Amino acid sequence: MKESFTQCMDWLHTWAGLLFGWLLFAIFFTGTLTVFDQEITYWMKPELHHVIPSPLNVDAAVRTLEQFAPQAERWSIELPSERTPVSTIRWSQDGTSVARMINAKTGQPITVRNTHGGEFFYRFHYQLLLDQAGTWIVGAAAMAMLAALVTGIMIHHRIFKDFFTFRPGASSHRSWLDAHNVTSVLALPFHIMITFSGLVIFWSIYMPAGLQVHYDGEMEGFWAEAESFIEPERANQPAPLVSLRDLEREARPYWQGGQTRSILVSHPGDRHALVHVNRQSTDRLSLYSDRVSFDGESGALRTVWINSKPAYMTQSVLSGLHFVQFGGATIRWLYFGMGLAASAMIATGLVLWVVKRQGRHTTTDAVGYRLVEGVNVAAIAGLLAATATFFWANRLLPADLPARELRELQIFFTAWSLCLGHALIKKLFQLRPSLRIWKTQLSVAALFFILLPVVNVITTEHHLFMTVPKGQWEVAAVDLTALIGGLGLGWTARRLDQLARTSSRPRPSHPVASGG
Repeated sequence: MKESFTQCMDWLHTWAGLLFGWLLFAIFFTGTLTVFDQEITYWMKPELHHVIPSPLNVDAAVRTLEQFAPQAERWSIELPSERTPVSTIRWSQDGTSVARMINAKTGQPITVRNTHGGEFFYRFHYQLLLDQAGTWIVGAAAMAMLAALVTGIMIHHRIFKDFFTFRPGASSHRSWLDAHNVTSVLALPFHIMITFSGLVIFWSIYMPAGLQVHYDGEMEGFWAEAESFIEPERANQPAPLVSLRDLEREARPYWQGGQTRSILVSHPGDRHALVHVNRQSTDRLSLYSDRVSFDGESGALRTVWINSKPAYMTQSVLSGLHFVQFGGATIRWLYFGMGLAASAMIATGLVLWVVKRQGRHTTTDAVGYRLVEGVNVAAIAGLLAATATFFWANRLLPADLPARELRELQIFFTAWSLCLGHALIKKLFQLRPSLRIWKTQLSVAALFFILLPVVNVITTEHHLFMTVPKGQWEVAAVDLTALIGGLGLGWTARRLDQLARTSSRPRPSHPVASGG
């Protein structure tokens, strides 16, 4: 009975991992990049690199909003931070929303190239660019990940011993299994936490019954009650707006040492204008901000909302653990490393599925086996190569190209599709062995990443030779990470090439014992 149970768990672990593994690798890899989404966006907008960081001049930002959107229904001013040295203003009017980056000191708009930047990896990570349908697909993949983690623990009787076990010189199957076990056990608490918290974030989509019963499915109504958010009706009577700079100063003591994240104005210029000052969430685990609200005409204090409800706080902390806005660069790099470990765990599991069945499917009719081999290469090495081309496109496309941000995405998905086509054609028509295909695509990815800092030297004035001496690490870190990652991929490709050469050599026949 025990053996049968273990076999069932092994079966579930294997097939849940394989069927969702390609998708899970993409979700975890792009999620790992999302840890530094703001830094990636900053790198992909080199027009911002010359801006000197300074505190926000609130009055200047308000003047810019009055110039661009005097009749807007809502204004938003996002303060600069250590991760983004510029400020962003937003306004919504007639159902459309507009955002502009401004110089925090002068309030003057900054013209930057159109790019999705790190936002692309963030959107792909949780919805695959498919809106709510994508969120459901990612949720199903997260459930498969949880099932694979739980069953993986059950079938590994020697989980503590496996933590210290890695035998790269052993057989191919043994080495891949050790690599899979090490990357699994090494960051197991992180794997479980990040998967579970990812599901909790979208509880309202995955379990909407409560919202349907109590709020008729209206999410806005739930958040308004949960956060005591006031949204008054417009009076349609003009009235001057009180100084936002003074209101921000008045709200700051409520943060108890924290910093202001943003200022939101409902109905600016109207007698019913309302000003919300929101706290930064970078100094604590809880993601959702405390808020102080003022009357926009008189400046009178309306509400002070502090995130203290137990259930709401629990969800907020779990969201904070997932979004990692706390702890500064050290914690983000720790998340980045564990995210790479999770990606490696999924990748080694996919390769292990193939290696474990190697030798069983040598006949030409094993199309399914060759299909899995080909998709494995494209899903892992192909995604890495496509990611590198995304960064190259950002630097090589003209800055004023119409629909430029869409061209970057087209290049990314075209590169990924080409990798998939290359792998499938080579495998299905048995033109090359798997190791050669892995080596080719990893070499392409390595070359693109290694040369990315060179492209940056040629196309911008803020490259490693300038950013490192100036201590502009938020820009230099992207170049250095690409260089180090490319060298790692290059080493892996070279190692696979050596294995391919070794495996292609004819094996010597066994000597006949003399005198036998």
